Amino acid sequence: MTLIELEALASKMLSINNEESRTDFLRLLNTGLLVNVVDNLLGNERELNEVASRSYYHNNGFLKVVLIEKRPKYSVRFHIWPEEAFKAPDVHNHPWDMTGLVLGGSYEWPIYTLDQTSEGSENFELIECRYLKDYSGHSFHNLDKVILNQVDTLSFQKGDIFQFSQTQYHCVNKRNSQPAESIVITGDSVGLSANMITDREVVCNSISKNSSVESSFLRGKLSSFLERRLF
Repeated sequence: MTLIELEALASKMLSINNEESRTDFLRLLNTGLLVNVVDNLLGNERELNEVASRSYYHNNGFLKVVLIEKRPKYSVRFHIWPEEAFKAPDVHNHPWDMTGLVLGGSYEWPIYTLDQTSEGSENFELIECRYLKDYSGHSFHNLDKVILNQVDTLSFQKGDIFQFSQTQYHCVNKRNSQPAESIVITGDSVGLSANMITDREVVCNSISKNSSVESSFLRGKLSSFLERRLF
């Protein structure tokens, strides 16, 4: 299946974008369709360049391969996590609900709630991330100081399908040195901003553009994924 054919299928299956339709699409992709799409992508230089041009390393440390970009309606992204043990630097929420499928490896999501600051507690910066209208970049803006409370930990491994609400806060923690990948479908966007909570220094009030990856680099990452799926 070519990328154009995948986009046509997504347009049909996600015409009503909800948990059920996203889950059905992910299950179909997991039957071998995604492997077929990746295989065809590696043999089509034009489509590979197209995907590479909108794919980049996210601030939270993973490679975001954007297969289909139709936000604010939906997007289909392939997330590739570092092979070493890893923890995302920032707790965050999203401007959309999302449904995902773990394609390989395992990781966990610490889940948090926020409280107002109080004397004697560790305070974190609450920062708004404002996306550009075409999602090609963002800017950060200070909002407040907050306290983080971890209330749960969700664990995922190969084959798990997850649902995540845009109102929830989480980060990603991978305690092993194995490859990990997931495919994520975003729901309808409720706006052009999300929040993150961090204790690192962040440059605010300036626009940062996504830095796309080279097609040769993406080819290597996708080839490695394909080898793991086929053998």
